[in-house]
Amino acid sequence: MAIPTDKDRLVKAILDDYKKLTTELSTIPIDFTTNKELQGHSKNTLMSINDLVAYLVGWGQLVLKWNDRKSRAVHIDFPETGYNQTQVI
Repeated sequence: MAIPTDKDRLVKAILDDYKKLTTELSTIPIDFTTNKELQGHSKNTLMSINDLVAYLVGWGQLVLKWNDRKSRAVHIDFPETGYNQTQVI
């Protein structure tokens, strides 16, 4: 996937990817959403659909927080205070 080069392309990419994700997620039976079958973000780990969605929501909230802080010229801890790279799913 190409990296969006301006705001309009970024918004379009976000909306397109969101539509693809929600379409895909809607095909997964609820009973399967806790099965740890997806490759995790750390070596030799597995995650569930629920873990994936929580991960995406968490990062989305963090990006919104950074954007808010930047707009108010407040210091941004990157990636985040207390974040431990080894704790990623």
